[in-house]
Amino acid sequence: MYKHLSPDITENFFEVVKKRRAIRKYKQYDIPKEDLEKMFEAARLAPSTENSQPWRFVIVKDQKTKELLAKPYFQNRTFLTQPFIADANAIVVVLGDSSSSCCPRQTWITRDPLIATEHLVLAATALGYGTCWIANYESRPKEWIDEVKKTLKIPEHMHIIVLVAIGIPDENPPPRPRKSLQEICFEEAYGNPLKFH
Repeated sequence: MYKHLSPDITENFFEVVKKRRAIRKYKQYDIPKEDLEKMFEAARLAPSTENSQPWRFVIVKDQKTKELLAKPYFQNRTFLTQPFIADANAIVVVLGDSSSSCCPRQTWITRDPLIATEHLVLAATALGYGTCWIANYESRPKEWIDEVKKTLKIPEHMHIIVLVAIGIPDENPPPRPRKSLQEICFEEAYGNPLKFH
């Protein structure tokens, strides 16, 4: 018989998954180094293609740099702004290292860091912090990317994959609607709903 983890660990994990929200309003707080270490340790333990571990993380607390990361920009004639980024207690800049990936020309330098990022996000949630993924950086102006890379001294072979705002939540948004399991899970063939009960 398969030995399950203790009920407490299992229940706690699913509570953390359910509790995670995209938080866009934060209280003033300086995140202790030991909490950051736990988040990064969770990210470090993520799986990767051929164990290449192509992720790197830069933690940003400096207000001026946070404002650079939150800088508004135009996309498809629309002015996009996310000022809450600068109000986060910290921002993690997630990088993909093309020199350490087993498949530098493939998409794994993006996919593997994203897996590690979700480990970090769930660890932050378990520690009581709120987070928000900030993506869509390929559409940002090249000038902005160059300025961020220069400011953070990011090497040329590193790619900005995503940002994660982290902080003590100053809001409690309700869960957003989710599709049912029957809509997304199939048995043996697509379109044949997997029946759980």
